[in-house]
Amino acid sequence: MSILIVDDTASQRFLLSSILKAAGYPNLITATSALEAFERLGMGVSAADPGGGPSDVDLILMDISMPEIDGLEACRRIKADLTAQDIPIIMVTASTEEEDLQLAFDAGAMDYLNKPPNKTELLARVRSALRLKHEMDKRKAREMELRHVNQKLELAFASLQEEQAKSERLLLNILPEPIADRLKHNPDVIADSFSEVTVLFADIVDFTRLSASVSPNEVVTLLNNIFSRFDALAEKHGLEKIKTIGDSYMAVGGLPVPRSDHAQAVAEMALDIRGALAGQMRGTGGLLSVRIGIHTGPVVAGVIGQKKFIYDLWGDTVNIASRMESLCVNGRIQISAETHKRLGDKYTFEERGLVQVKGRGEMLTYFLTGRR
Repeated sequence: MSILIVDDTASQRFLLSSILKAAGYPNLITATSALEAFERLGMGVSAADPGGGPSDVDLILMDISMPEIDGLEACRRIKADLTAQDIPIIMVTASTEEEDLQLAFDAGAMDYLNKPPNKTELLARVRSALRLKHEMDKRKAREMELRHVNQKLELAFASLQEEQAKSERLLLNILPEPIADRLKHNPDVIADSFSEVTVLFADIVDFTRLSASVSPNEVVTLLNNIFSRFDALAEKHGLEKIKTIGDSYMAVGGLPVPRSDHAQAVAEMALDIRGALAGQMRGTGGLLSVRIGIHTGPVVAGVIGQKKFIYDLWGDTVNIASRMESLCVNGRIQISAETHKRLGDKYTFEERGLVQVKGRGEMLTYFLTGRR
């Protein structure tokens, strides 16, 4: 531990140094003026600077009466300096006036000594000041350690929040938000019955043949471009994308949150899909074409399994919607009589007539042609 003695009188510096050295304080630094003291303290220099600074000084003995800058002003400047303000200062003064002593305390001094100093009193006050500095350093070290721990905890918490946000976004890319919330709180099987929804299947015509004539990267890029448009349309019309199977896209209206206009919403998406692909080139020549099938009826929807789970639909309604697509004419939108009934007079249709549907026999179907 080091003690800085600041006094413009050589005899006073010698006296203080002699007493302190004899008492076992060998690390003494002297300064003949306030400016020299500032330099010794490294005022304005980081305490971590290896060249020195306030970390090298544990106590200052400061004369009050000095030329240019007196001890009171020097004390004020030291206490105003962030790198030196924690160093205790004992003022050494010849004055016994209470007003002068009050000025010393107001300037930031922790104690004072009268000139000439009494050896016993000097050593007692120095020991007290150094104990105080030691306790302050320990407290500061604890605070710094605590800040460091808090910073690490904050970083860890921020990292955890970021990972949770990523997981949340990933989950919402797989499941509808209401279903994701339920699954987080209850990991059991989720299954709900819906008395009426409208299911859409859309399939890119001749995509299998197209994929054989281009590179895998081009196939994936083309599908991503097309299905990204479909995703945007599903979101626009408030529909739930269920899945893609190869070049087939499945969406539904009316779940997981029921809505009365599910058939109209699906019809709007179907018409927009046809418009979105108008003029879209395959990449190898020719225009892309899509078949769309729509059916309305009851389904069961839910999440099953423990790994790679998805939100899926089951029931005859799904099968019929799929048949509406597979039996559709290229470039058309085929709907069942049930869907036609719910769409009413807001749209234009072309009656196709009876179509043989596997597992259901003949069914009356229509082509959705546009909006009125």
